[in-house]
Amino acid sequence: MKFALVQMNPTVGALPENAAKIVRFAQQAAAAGADVAVFPEQALCGYPPDDLVLRPRFMDAVAAEAEQLAAALPPDLLALVGAPVRENGQLCNAALLFRGGRCVATARKMLLPNYGVFDERRIFAPGAAPLVHEFKGARLAVHVCEDSWWPTGESFRGLKGNCDALVNLSASPYCRGRENDREEMARKAVAALGVPMLYTNIFGGQDELVFDGGGLAVAADGAVAARSELFREGMLLVDLEQAAGRWTPVPGRLAPLPDAVEEVYAALEIGLRDYVDKNGFPGVLVALSGGIDSALVATIAVDALGQDRVFGVTMPSVVTSNETFSDALELARRLGIPCLKIPIAPAVDALSGMLAPACAEVDWTNPLPGTLMEENLQARIRGVLVMALSNRFGHMVVTTGNKSEMATGYATLYGDMAGGFAVLKDVPKTLVWRLSRYRNRLGEVIPERIISRPPTAELRANQCDQDSLPPYEVLDAIMERYVERDMSPRDIIAEGYAEAAVHQVVKLIDRAEYKRRQSPPGIRITTRGFGRDRRYPITNKYRAP
Repeated sequence: MKFALVQMNPTVGALPENAAKIVRFAQQAAAAGADVAVFPEQALCGYPPDDLVLRPRFMDAVAAEAEQLAAALPPDLLALVGAPVRENGQLCNAALLFRGGRCVATARKMLLPNYGVFDERRIFAPGAAPLVHEFKGARLAVHVCEDSWWPTGESFRGLKGNCDALVNLSASPYCRGRENDREEMARKAVAALGVPMLYTNIFGGQDELVFDGGGLAVAADGAVAARSELFREGMLLVDLEQAAGRWTPVPGRLAPLPDAVEEVYAALEIGLRDYVDKNGFPGVLVALSGGIDSALVATIAVDALGQDRVFGVTMPSVVTSNETFSDALELARRLGIPCLKIPIAPAVDALSGMLAPACAEVDWTNPLPGTLMEENLQARIRGVLVMALSNRFGHMVVTTGNKSEMATGYATLYGDMAGGFAVLKDVPKTLVWRLSRYRNRLGEVIPERIISRPPTAELRANQCDQDSLPPYEVLDAIMERYVERDMSPRDIIAEGYAEAAVHQVVKLIDRAEYKRRQSPPGIRITTRGFGRDRRYPITNKYRAP
């Protein structure tokens, strides 16, 4: 029996377009001799649909599209398609099994994840029992995503000895190293049942989530027999052969896994491309400071969208060095993108003049020390200018702040945080450097001086990030432990990190929650991003010891 494991890129809510794509892949599968085509979880409506499924008219449209889809699929092909279903007043996350112009069976997801980025238990009702569907002499157990991750749970109840293969339709979001986790999950699942597993996953960007695909065929002994390419729409053909009463996958193509930095770059590229394209933006606008963050964002944008859809703007002030200004222009030249030049000194002078009487006449109580007002004024002027250009030309502004800055609040509200999408929102500063060097190995586009220069916001003379923050190697290590692992300051200190640095970073992270709530969405690449999988109250007096 031949299986086609399809990793497709749906768009949430685009029901006719998604259905048409399913039909095209199904026709290709049938033409290739496939008996079974397996599509990802929620392939018909896109994942995650969130509260769209709570709208009765939306579910009416899904049901109508599913009925039309059944009639359009190749009649001899068994097609497993993920979709939401409405039954007896309940919503279910399901796999619909189509053959001969109709739905012949429905597998309802039993284990509804309600952690991290997932919020399914609030919306869907769980299935009562796993489905086993017999087709061409093989008993196919059907799981939807989470169902296969817990081999001791109820989703495996009654399957051992009663199925010949396990088929899984998934919408498993990308994070660093996730493919290794999925292969380990598959090994545990086949070990529990003693049968092979066929797995497919969604591909593409959906808001802050990126799905990397990754079709798998895993033999009963845990060996990976076939693997599709990550970060690419396509179809993996797998032959399942019967011998001595057992079904086993024939070894096929084993696409290599990308290295740790390569996979992150691919995820950022796809996340930006799909956010721009699926939302209908003609292009993007990037503020080029001459620093490494904006250089990396502009480079990713060109790789994702092409030179003709990326526009740069550099906005020097009186404290902008000749080096950073010229580096911004050189980067634009290497990328082949236009770069507007708008000096901000006139606006700074004008607004400073407007503010001067108020600052002099009002009896301020304990005014903040330093030059914070003057520094942030520059950033906010730049925010106004890039948003004005966005209004004029229709291009979406992509922000350039990284995770280290978002964590500590080292960014200006309504300034460098102004924009529609944050490419590096979940990328620590130390990884920014690694990604930049990786991209330059493919073709040197980022000037070396940008990469090697000490990072600076350049809002005052001789400013350096490390004047205000610990070294990024230290900051990122503390941040990863506090944010992604939920370690307490005491436990982080016990690992050898300086007490002062730990308390400084933790305090900054806690205080900056209000800023992060006002930041644009950004691509998630870690196990805990600043988005839908980390929700802390802004007003919060708890401080961990």
